[in-house]
Amino acid sequence: MGAASLEALQRQFRLDPASVDPGWRVLFEVLEEVEPVSGLANRPVAGDAVTARLAEAVRARGHLHAWVCPLAQEQSPLVSRLKESEPPAQPLPPEALERLYGGTLTVETAHIDAADARAWLLWQFEAGAGNSGPEEKRAVLGGLIAADEFERFLGVKYPTKKRFGAEGAEAVVPLLRRLLEQAAASGVTHVVIGTMHRGRLNLMANVLGKDLTRMLAEIKGMHPFSPGSDRAGDVPYHLGLETSLEIGGRQLRVTLLANPSHLEAVDPLVLGRARALQELEGEEGRAKVLPIILHTDAAVIGQGVVPETLQLGGTAGFGTGGTVHVVINNRIGFTTEERDARTSTHCTGAWKAIDSGILHVNADDPLAVCRAAELAFGYRKSQGRDAVIDLVCYRRNGHNEIDEPTFTQPLLYQRIAAKEPVASAFAGRLVSEGILTEEEVAAERGRNRDRLQDAYEQASEYRPNVAMEVEEAQSTLAPETGVPPELLRSIAARLAEVPTGMALHPRMGRVLKQRMVAEGGQVSWPVAEALAFGSLLTEGVPIRLSGQDVVRGAFSHRHFGLVDTGTGAMHVGLNGLAEGQARFSVYNSPLSEYAVLGFEYGYSLARPDVLTLWEAQFGDFANGAQIVIDQFVMSAEEKWGDRSGLVMLLPHGLEGQGPEHSSARPERYLQMAAKDNVRIVIPSTPANYFHLLREQALGSIRRPLIVMSPKKLLRLPAAVSPLDDFAPGRCFRPVIAGAPRGDVGLVLFCSGKIAYELEEELAQRQADGAVVVRLEQLYPFPAEILAELARRWPDARCRWVQEEPENMGAWSWVRPRLEAVLASAGLGSPQLAYVGRPESPSPAGSFHGDHDADQRAIVERACAAAAPARATRAA
Repeated sequence: MGAASLEALQRQFRLDPASVDPGWRVLFEVLEEVEPVSGLANRPVAGDAVTARLAEAVRARGHLHAWVCPLAQEQSPLVSRLKESEPPAQPLPPEALERLYGGTLTVETAHIDAADARAWLLWQFEAGAGNSGPEEKRAVLGGLIAADEFERFLGVKYPTKKRFGAEGAEAVVPLLRRLLEQAAASGVTHVVIGTMHRGRLNLMANVLGKDLTRMLAEIKGMHPFSPGSDRAGDVPYHLGLETSLEIGGRQLRVTLLANPSHLEAVDPLVLGRARALQELEGEEGRAKVLPIILHTDAAVIGQGVVPETLQLGGTAGFGTGGTVHVVINNRIGFTTEERDARTSTHCTGAWKAIDSGILHVNADDPLAVCRAAELAFGYRKSQGRDAVIDLVCYRRNGHNEIDEPTFTQPLLYQRIAAKEPVASAFAGRLVSEGILTEEEVAAERGRNRDRLQDAYEQASEYRPNVAMEVEEAQSTLAPETGVPPELLRSIAARLAEVPTGMALHPRMGRVLKQRMVAEGGQVSWPVAEALAFGSLLTEGVPIRLSGQDVVRGAFSHRHFGLVDTGTGAMHVGLNGLAEGQARFSVYNSPLSEYAVLGFEYGYSLARPDVLTLWEAQFGDFANGAQIVIDQFVMSAEEKWGDRSGLVMLLPHGLEGQGPEHSSARPERYLQMAAKDNVRIVIPSTPANYFHLLREQALGSIRRPLIVMSPKKLLRLPAAVSPLDDFAPGRCFRPVIAGAPRGDVGLVLFCSGKIAYELEEELAQRQADGAVVVRLEQLYPFPAEILAELARRWPDARCRWVQEEPENMGAWSWVRPRLEAVLASAGLGSPQLAYVGRPESPSPAGSFHGDHDADQRAIVERACAAAAPARATRAA
């Protein structure tokens, strides 16, 4: 169509929109919507300009009216304005663009700020994929039939079991197959997958190759672990899988992470595990390890961990070179419809923030679905960015197979009931094209049914292979954690050096000077931590530390990165200690707890050789990651057999700084402590912290370590340790008892920094017969050590002293355990008296003066029964 004809058609549209062909009407509507922005609405527009503007309008807004929903009765209205964009990717005429962008597969690009990434996606999309050959179509149908028959079979055999089937979204099977094919062909050797429940069993059976007999046995009720295991286990649609696939003559390792019912909680774990594997691969890591995450529309738009995770993807400490995402867009969440679930046009709105390639595809067009997989993988590979496929489908059953959806969506489910399943529709299409016969389709269905039936008949006799799944023995022998003093002094001296040519902040000279350790000198908390890290690095143990502001330290105590005031260049001294040392990786994280802790937990699963630490800026802030703590850190081994050596550093201690800067909520961790699942420690000396870190890195027991780390003790003059306490032969002490004067009549049990205040008070009172006992390790509870101490003091009265409110802290958890120990040790009065703040719904007050008065009262009340030295001698 020439320029004059376009101008005439535009004038006709302005006079009577209904008189213009619907395809052109949509395009002119877009143009008219845009024109007022520049004040051109009523000006005559040259035909060439109309053509150019129409082309860009379709490119920018075509996705808004694309036919991507299988249940759509009409195309969506255009609701947005055209954005300024780059020149056209290809000189296609507007009508061709309208057909392309308004079809069963469309893309969003207007949000992409990176011109090269946007141009790549437009070019690839508009170039098209060509016609699919008969063999490809047969393979796609095979995946659809396998998915369809799997769900039908489970529906018949296990009608009352939840399985969160893929009915309505069967196209996810050929989609994931195509992604893995693309990955293998491009040289990817390991894929890490996180997925929600919808279709999970189907994908495990028909894409990832999980043994069908085992799966059906698990669905029937078989315990997933070895016979005799006392682990709780989990439901089949939460379990993970490690497998190896041969695709196109190449081996592809696949890790499917276990996932709880908090559907999006697994997202950052995928990135963490992928990043860990990429680092093992070296410079080619991002090309060899691919993260894939599958979501559902209701969860992906509703859960805040999703944008948190997306923001990690391009950062220095957490990037993975892009992730391929797939959203199983059922267009409903349990019983909640789109209009109540979100306000954005698409459920993929979060991806607009990070220059992702966004594709929307109709799940009833399986060839378009496979094309979407190719584009998404290609975008990730070429641009190093995330890509997301919005697989627009429907949910044939209710939220689970027992639920009745017509209670709440009767009209929707009338339409769904009338829909022909995609496997049948696509089979009919191939039959009509002469690619297959109806008999061949029936035979393919029969083969799938036979395979499922064979596995079902064997499932009742199936037992896990004990030889393959024997519990990994974990030695209880503690490693040697002491280090020769001369080596520690050498490390300290290196860390105190000013790098040649660096201009440092004037106050940094004092900081560096404090790192020096004299022979026989005292070691502060920050120096002890640096020495622990430095000694491990020289022994070949890599270390990864992340969290908000950890490089400097939230309390300005670390300064692991020295910054040149002239150039901004950073020098990390722990990476320059010795030739051939291990790497120290330290990263300031985004202002996130949930996603970052999930990332580090995922990282720790793949790298048992690395000491992986995450620090909350304040211990209180860890509750922003409570789902990761509950569902993974504390319970993953019990549910799935996953072992992690992650260290969580949680600054803790009431210091009058208010309710969000005081308590790391130790009571929450203690409540979840059982069956040696974790170690919970409140170290009170630099030496004990030093040995604790080294023991975690060098020991054979692999479990998370929760450290209630100090704030006040970082600079308290009394909180120092002699260098000899770090030497060989010394170790972590779960209990530290003071040295009493005279016969002990009063024992003050406590944890954390309040021990220093109690000891200072007793010293000022010159009290005889009183002793402070610090519980450095709360779990596993050091019962034997405590009993041995208690036997020395059979006539003592015992008190538990804490600064937290009575309903918080360790009191409720410690009381029954400690009283049982005291009774077994033969104490005449084994009952503990409580000394601390009264119950409160808040962990701390907000007024410093009140805090100081309350703290003083606790200390005085705890020490009141201690006998003064003079009175004791006079008697």
